[in-house]
Amino acid sequence: MKQIIVLLVVAAMALAGSIDPNLAVIMANSTDTDLIPVFILAHGQVDRNWVNSATDGMNRAERQQFAVSAMKETAEVAQRGIIAELNTTNSEGILPLWMANAVYCQATRATIRRMADRADVVLIEGAADPEGGLIEPVEVRPLNAEERGKGLAWGVAKINADDAWALGYEGQGITVAVIDTGTDYTHPDLASVMWHDTPAGLHYGWDFYDNDNDPMDTHGHGTHTGGSIAGMGTSGTETGVAPSATLMAIRINYYGGGEPTWIQAMEFAADHGASVMSTSLGSGQGNVSLRTANENSLTAGLYHSVAAANSGPGASTVLSPGDGPPPWFHPDQVLHGGNSAVVTVGATNSSDVIASFSSRGPVVCWSDYPDTGLIDPDISGPGVDVVSTAWNGGYTTMSGTSMATPHLAGVAALILSANPALTVAQMDSIIEVTSLDLGTSGKDNTYGAGRVDAYQAVVAALSMTGTEESQGAALPAALGISNISPNPVSNFASFNVYTAVSGAADISVFDVTGRRVANIDNSDIESGANAYNWQIPAEMGSGVYFVRATINGGTVSSRMTVVR
Repeated sequence: MKQIIVLLVVAAMALAGSIDPNLAVIMANSTDTDLIPVFILAHGQVDRNWVNSATDGMNRAERQQFAVSAMKETAEVAQRGIIAELNTTNSEGILPLWMANAVYCQATRATIRRMADRADVVLIEGAADPEGGLIEPVEVRPLNAEERGKGLAWGVAKINADDAWALGYEGQGITVAVIDTGTDYTHPDLASVMWHDTPAGLHYGWDFYDNDNDPMDTHGHGTHTGGSIAGMGTSGTETGVAPSATLMAIRINYYGGGEPTWIQAMEFAADHGASVMSTSLGSGQGNVSLRTANENSLTAGLYHSVAAANSGPGASTVLSPGDGPPPWFHPDQVLHGGNSAVVTVGATNSSDVIASFSSRGPVVCWSDYPDTGLIDPDISGPGVDVVSTAWNGGYTTMSGTSMATPHLAGVAALILSANPALTVAQMDSIIEVTSLDLGTSGKDNTYGAGRVDAYQAVVAALSMTGTEESQGAALPAALGISNISPNPVSNFASFNVYTAVSGAADISVFDVTGRRVANIDNSDIESGANAYNWQIPAEMGSGVYFVRATINGGTVSSRMTVVR
């Protein structure tokens, strides 16, 4: 176990966390004894550029393991004081979430206000949208005679997935996590493609609804979406875009208030080697915890196909987590804010016409995408009268953006099987650029970049070299330090120090004249990623400083601006 260090220098807490305005309304309408579900977001996130540099030369799986380990340690350090105080308050159901660096709990108004006063809390927001949950299909019906007679589902053929198979790429070696109502893992079309981790005692995935290792579907939605990803056609109809991919079933709470289990599902996928996630869930708009979890999913190297929702055709109807920004900026996206793993999917019919129910952009709820907002969806795919696997065997037909989402996840598996070195940003760019442009020329808020084309995407993937984009210079392989988060900083400075070899560490803060103004750590640290969450001393004034780490004779530093 790597060393985990938190150093709280005695200081005045000049600034504290904030309470989301929507949560403030909920609190105003609650009694003093009501327990309100909340996410408490802690200071500090793992720096993506630092991960890119520290993992240079690693393969996809190794890089993912490194990033996950760093996130877990960062969250453990950042959340320690928050959890300790929660344990002394009127709160229940305390659940640490490392993927979002947030703590979920049910707390009284007084507890929420008390936690918001902490300097290591960034934001407290509501965690239970009563209208949130599964994006239900707009129609579910039995197959008609024409559909029963087809050996290849129309959506699979429409996006030219079978042409990609002819090149030899069927998603082999790629694990896709289906975050949904569970999966009927006994279905003849799915049984042989299910993920199975026997040494760990995990079979097929995990059930976060009942908190056990049996993610059997009890609804039907998850079996249908899973079939569109990897259904092999054993029962007569090939429904899967990537029939040789491995399907990881993750059952979540798909009713209102289930958002914490959605983040747990993302954690499980990242922790157990999935490369692609498929999610058809929606919760209001502007959920910071879900966006943060998806930003960290991008850092870990996961591609996340997410349904736009079935609230169209009005503008700004895309729900969280689908309202998160994509991994790659299309040239038509003028505003450039943050990135995340989310690739949002709209639904088209067999004539390549957008479905009337498909949610539209722009997304205008984020401060880094003001005014004209974020173009959404990012891409479209078959989502009307989609034939796929049914719970308890056979097939059924469903319509919704939920049905389009697994088509995209399947394409992501195809291009990764063709080129496993691709980054998530490269995957997104390939899929968007090679799509069939529909509607307004370019990327728009109805079709996104267009309808996905599996064959063209695979051809493009074969010609691309996988290189991780980084905005910073490469760090030495033996020693590295991440950017300071946040920066500028007022209270807590969060960062990671990576060392290939354990040894004595001197981690100190210097001002611009080279004078040492504080010592953060002076102890032996172990090899790997070491997380720090350092509280700025009250006597340290505004200005530019450098956090310098010296280990085994090597030195690296990171610039920090303090604002009081």
